[in-house]
Amino acid sequence: MRSLKFHPMPADGSVYQFILKKEAEGKPKKVAKMAGLNKFLRIYYARVMEVYSC
Repeated sequence: MRSLKFHPMPADGSVYQFILKKEAEGKPKKVAKMAGLNKFLRIYYARVMEVYSC
């Protein structure tokens, strides 16, 4: 999550925007990063299951 935060926003920046939104809400940085990691894992899992559900 640290590398995601310190690089420019990627083309599919949903996780990046989510982390920034959580920090803007006043969440501590570690909490925002863990929430972003959780969101990333859910997106990744959904994409993997999409490939293997043929």
